[in-house]
Amino acid sequence: MILPTTAFTVWIVAILSLLCLGSWANTLKLAGKWRFEYFYYDFVFGILLCTGVAALALGSGRAQELTFQDNLLLVGYRKMAWAMGSGVVLNLGMLLLLAAMSIAGMSVAFPLTLGVALVIGAVWDFANATQANTPLTFIGVALLAGGVVVAGITYTRLLRVLRDAAQKALTPDPRTKSKRQKSAGATLVIILSVIGGIALSTFPKILGEATLGDGSLAPYPAVLLLAVAALLSSPFFVLFFTTFPVTSTAGMPSGYLAGSGKQHLMGVAGGIVWGAGMLTSLMVAGAPRNEQPSLLIQYVLNNGALLVAVAWGILAWQEFRGGGDRVRMLATGMVVLFLAGLALVAFGLSPK
Repeated sequence: MILPTTAFTVWIVAILSLLCLGSWANTLKLAGKWRFEYFYYDFVFGILLCTGVAALALGSGRAQELTFQDNLLLVGYRKMAWAMGSGVVLNLGMLLLLAAMSIAGMSVAFPLTLGVALVIGAVWDFANATQANTPLTFIGVALLAGGVVVAGITYTRLLRVLRDAAQKALTPDPRTKSKRQKSAGATLVIILSVIGGIALSTFPKILGEATLGDGSLAPYPAVLLLAVAALLSSPFFVLFFTTFPVTSTAGMPSGYLAGSGKQHLMGVAGGIVWGAGMLTSLMVAGAPRNEQPSLLIQYVLNNGALLVAVAWGILAWQEFRGGGDRVRMLATGMVVLFLAGLALVAFGLSPK
């Protein structure tokens, strides 16, 4: 298997992972008016395509050394089951994230969902840490939680400003006053994000059971098994979300066939980008210990995808456009809270 073995290649792979995990959601934006449930069919296929090609091309490289096929023969079924279980949990978390994103955009859904996952993950890591700086860690957790709260307030404020602007632009008409449509509120986005964040906080722990410790799975077979499980279980999750839709009317799985070539291509591309990000993340974790970045830097790189996604949403897609100065100030405060929280938790969990 081809894995990074020098400090330079580890850094390159780590940065690639950060950018991929923070950028894949742009493909749903580029797909246009396309249900996220149908997008997800192509997304999981893209993950399988990416990880399958990587396993065959890179995981089988250097045949004189251990290949991904050899690794699968050596590990136990329990490790494989953990990897496949992580794919099932991933489906739930990702679909809830996409549901929130389809309503509120990247710059709200990512900080809400991944922010909740970060808070839970930080507390979990602290509870299992052999040594940690308690004050720094919990101040960092408080700042991360504050970032989640400010993200919710920012979206609520944005909705209020846009609603007031729309009402002022309307010409009063008694015939249409009672037929005014209601948009999805902030409460729904928050509920979807919190549940999605809980699911995504457990995902790396479950995957870690497969990739850490003696007789563990290497990155290539681990992500490949994850992708297979995600693809096989995705129809059950998609059927639930199309039967009980978040914002639109109920749909049928057959509606997937009505998508354009571009929409299907964007879904596959999103899966490829996410699969590359997850694979490279595991490759960094499996690199020689003396060639890896410090634990502090690793923590920031592993969890910084949230900020990359927020940057895309604010700068590229201008999702807070029209919100006014107060919304921009709240969005800035949200980013600062997440940056400070990540830094303090990283320092707290790696005091050396």
